[in-house]
Amino acid sequence: MSEAIVQKENNPKSGAGKITRRSALALTGVGGALAACGQQKPTARQDDRKNGFFRHGVASGDPLQTRVILWTAIVADGMPATITAEVSTDPDFANIVWSAPVPVRSALMVNGIVPLKTEAVGLNPGTDYFYRFREKGGEVSPLGRTKTLSDGPMDELTMVLVSCSNHPAGYFHSYRHIAQSDPVDVVVHLGDYIYEYGPGGFATQDAEALGRVPEPPHECISLDDYRRRYAQYHRDPDLQAAHAAAPWIITWDDHESANDSWTGGAQNHQREDGDWATREAASLSAFYEWTPTREPAPGQPRSAFWREFVFGDLATLTMLETRLTARSEQVDWKLFPVAADADPEDPAVKAKVAGFVNNLVGDPNRRMLGDQQGDFVEASFKRSVEAGQPWQLLGNQVLLAKINSPNYIDVLPGWLKWLAKKKQPLLFEYFLRSRFRPPLNIDAWDGYPAARERLYNRARRAGASFISLAGDTHDFNASRLRAADGQIVGAELGTTGVSSPGNFADVVAPGVDFGRLTEAANPDTILHDVHHTGYIRLTLRPDEAVADYVSTSSVKQPDFTTKIHDRFRLKPAQKGGAVTLEKI
Repeated sequence: MSEAIVQKENNPKSGAGKITRRSALALTGVGGALAACGQQKPTARQDDRKNGFFRHGVASGDPLQTRVILWTAIVADGMPATITAEVSTDPDFANIVWSAPVPVRSALMVNGIVPLKTEAVGLNPGTDYFYRFREKGGEVSPLGRTKTLSDGPMDELTMVLVSCSNHPAGYFHSYRHIAQSDPVDVVVHLGDYIYEYGPGGFATQDAEALGRVPEPPHECISLDDYRRRYAQYHRDPDLQAAHAAAPWIITWDDHESANDSWTGGAQNHQREDGDWATREAASLSAFYEWTPTREPAPGQPRSAFWREFVFGDLATLTMLETRLTARSEQVDWKLFPVAADADPEDPAVKAKVAGFVNNLVGDPNRRMLGDQQGDFVEASFKRSVEAGQPWQLLGNQVLLAKINSPNYIDVLPGWLKWLAKKKQPLLFEYFLRSRFRPPLNIDAWDGYPAARERLYNRARRAGASFISLAGDTHDFNASRLRAADGQIVGAELGTTGVSSPGNFADVVAPGVDFGRLTEAANPDTILHDVHHTGYIRLTLRPDEAVADYVSTSSVKQPDFTTKIHDRFRLKPAQKGGAVTLEKI
């Protein structure tokens, strides 16, 4: 994520057949459909396994029409040479349709734990399956449910969008609720699956009280560090439950490597941390080992993580990689050319600010996607349009929409500005700088406007009006996507954090809603909610889509409630038009 307004993410370097409702509930032992989620109090969490081989759950991911990746990890002093993976059409495994031995690669071990991954093949399209892993002595893993992609007509596709799952920040209520709710076709994780910080880093202040102190107890830099951090996350019973409930499509953002990462480094990668390329390679190795993901094709770098998922005749999901392959370094706010208290009406000041926005931030040489990935996205959009699919979806880590900062000095109450000036000078400086209406977040596409226009032009050449699915901000967002020439080219649905706090979480300002201020200052921003954790449940049909923004109560408390906080309807683009987005 970008420079936070109040809580900068900066570590001080301290230390088959169709599944039934009954069989879906059998996976977790809990119930509660989404339709009943308003102020629902879910049942207590089940403890994760304390003994035996399979203590880190199971997972499936990167589903295609006839195959899917299966994952687990084993813990033992004397490990078997192989584990058997099995796929069945029923939860009792009376009809096993695929099985294969999975070699245990001791080279991947950390603290006596070895992750295992295999690919189940020869499956039927659009079919629900159950899977498990078996050790030759008889121990069986937890049960997982997965689903292949359809290759024919589809009446409905249901996915959930999650992002920013920060383990020390609080409990993973969203994951638990996803596992308890009606089954979905796929979970799309849009990045920040883990956080690399150690104690003292972003959102770790309550980690000890919550029993969620980062492991290892320092920032992740080495391969061993990243492996241990993933192992800790996979012991979480809520993450295990959500993984067991549906296949996942996962991409990384920055915290799988380091904060505000780009091709040549990261905001919190310092010289004493060693070579950036070594750290990046370590983070990628651990990511592929510990997630149910398919690696790039032979000959491609491991960072070339752009992919396409085709859902029958209904939709194509094109996943981006916007961190490690082409991204230019973020513009530093220290380069803002005028003092925060300068006169915004002074012609010389205006000229300098315009130069910062147009010539520095807006430099056409600044990149988010390389040419190879850009060509892939354009071709994917074109295939979807030519196939007659009504929906083109873009799995995009950071917000694409143009969002400028409100002028906080004009709209905030005097007492809050006075308090910020006296108690939080950096916050007050941010308020002063907002008078120039700069981009709200220059780690997002707003920091790369020329690259954004290139992406929009690719979509237009393909004839696509798309929906961007984004995370990163720890806020709920919904926006129209408007190109520089004024044409609307699509819509964006931005999910909040599973547990990461929003930028204004520590600002005590009764009666002040920073999200509403953003909406008022940006006509294309329909929703900017800075208060809630949660996720989005998106249901697509041929003639419309509905996005439910599901919020969860405090992630600091083990018991929680949920509700549908906002709901949006989208209509597919008609010829020559764009996707429409309205709040309902």
